[in-house]
Amino acid sequence: MSSVQVSKEEGKLIRRKLELARMTFKETEETLRKNPVILVPMGSTEQHGAQCPVGDFRIAEALSKAIAQRTDSISAPVIPYSEGAAARNFPGAIPLRADTLYNVVWDVCQGFLRLDLDHLLLVCGDHGNVPILERLIRNMKDQCGIRVAMAEQFRWFTPSWLEELYNQPAPPIGHGGDPVTSLNLHLLPKDVRPDLIEPPERREFQDLQVKSLSQVAFDDHMFYLPIDYDEVSPNGVRGDAAIATREIGEKIWERFTQIGVTIVERFKQVETMCKILARSPRPASTRTTVSNGGR
Repeated sequence: MSSVQVSKEEGKLIRRKLELARMTFKETEETLRKNPVILVPMGSTEQHGAQCPVGDFRIAEALSKAIAQRTDSISAPVIPYSEGAAARNFPGAIPLRADTLYNVVWDVCQGFLRLDLDHLLLVCGDHGNVPILERLIRNMKDQCGIRVAMAEQFRWFTPSWLEELYNQPAPPIGHGGDPVTSLNLHLLPKDVRPDLIEPPERREFQDLQVKSLSQVAFDDHMFYLPIDYDEVSPNGVRGDAAIATREIGEKIWERFTQIGVTIVERFKQVETMCKILARSPRPASTRTTVSNGGR
């Protein structure tokens, strides 16, 4: 994936860098005068089955670059760690405490706001980050008067699209299996070990049905309870990686990129400046969030 955009202006070929990390500060100054959309990719460093590399942040990073190329946006350096506490007991997992992640992302956003940029979009590749980032973008609106956007590509799947991709209704996707394995086969095939694929290991938790790593149920009653992956899946696999193919990964990637481009183009039209409701020299505390990811 090229991170340089080539266009023709007044009969000359113009090459523009789309990654902030590759720009000189003079190039940055010139580029940011146009107030482009800034894409901030985020992912995780954690297990995704025995067959996939732990650096799943590279998927969000690649998506950010692909969207930037088609929308004349700028892709910021990736944030490669997530809150990820539920996967902390597997080798290779490097989670951040919720407060740490919040403050890192807050400071990154502030860095761009100081440059008079007003269209920031977080490309969130890890669902565990979402509650923290939802709070952050709400506080950014109230305290800084700016609406920061967030997109989470793995929530773009629909039942009909999944059935089309896997040629079966309700395919057995999930953590440690697909669709991450298919995406890795398409984007990072040299790093995938299909020979290490293990079948899913699903267990209930103390006779409770596990709806997610924070939701359990019995009979018709649901309540919230924090659970780690290894407590309900000793090998960390909740989905079936055997259904993964490079072709499926390519189809997912094309749709992800298309949807991402559509969202960015619509976001460009949003008036992001708004009234400041509260002033605070520091980001609002996240102490109400249980943050034991680093312990």
